[in-house]
Amino acid sequence: MKSSIKESLNVIIFDNGSINFSSEKKPSDFSSIVYYYNQNNEERGTRIAYQYALQETKDEWFMLLDDDTRITETYIYKVFEELGHSQVSAICPQIFDKEIQISPTSSETIKNLKYPKKAGNYDEDITGISSGLVLSKLFMTKIGGFTNEFPLDYLDHWIFWQLRRHHQIIKVIDEKIYHQLSVQRLEELSKSRFVKIFTAEYYYYKNYQPEHLYSIRKKYVRMIVKGWLKGNTFPAKALIKIILGKK
Repeated sequence: MKSSIKESLNVIIFDNGSINFSSEKKPSDFSSIVYYYNQNNEERGTRIAYQYALQETKDEWFMLLDDDTRITETYIYKVFEELGHSQVSAICPQIFDKEIQISPTSSETIKNLKYPKKAGNYDEDITGISSGLVLSKLFMTKIGGFTNEFPLDYLDHWIFWQLRRHHQIIKVIDEKIYHQLSVQRLEELSKSRFVKIFTAEYYYYKNYQPEHLYSIRKKYVRMIVKGWLKGNTFPAKALIKIILGKK
């Protein structure tokens, strides 16, 4: 990354890992850099990291980044250009997992990936993932910050839901960013991650987009049947418990 970019960035690193790197030397070529090691064993996800950044940043805008997102200099340049003259509350890139655009997509269907969004301004029918998303500190403060309902999974859907609900403009920039999405590879998920992801998904649609709850249940039934046919009963048992609200 060019020094001209680094000198314009205030970086906040929130570490949910198992090793505390507080004593390590920090890069000196950013405008500022803050490292925080999370010692809260009860919450170790993106929500607590995003909330910390919201409270600590002195800037009007902040970008959310996961550690497995490959950001580009071009995207940062385009964000800087956009912030100079645009009346928006959020900016996001077009994010791809290999050849599939996973964000942003339509919010009016559970088959989101079939309806990717092109570059442009949106205030409805849009959702996406949070990594690479640039948010207005003013807007996020007005809505009370990041809800604790979603410690990790589906927090991004909630953010976009809030933006749509408040009729805020979301700018999609014509720049490709690459990110690995775990739900694209269900067979690689541990049982605990599977349960957490689909528990969050069901909770989100039940409480925030109930018009799609029937479609979610149909999807789960298909997954249950598919699992049974393959001799894998775990997804069926897990999804039935989620639908019935059992732990």
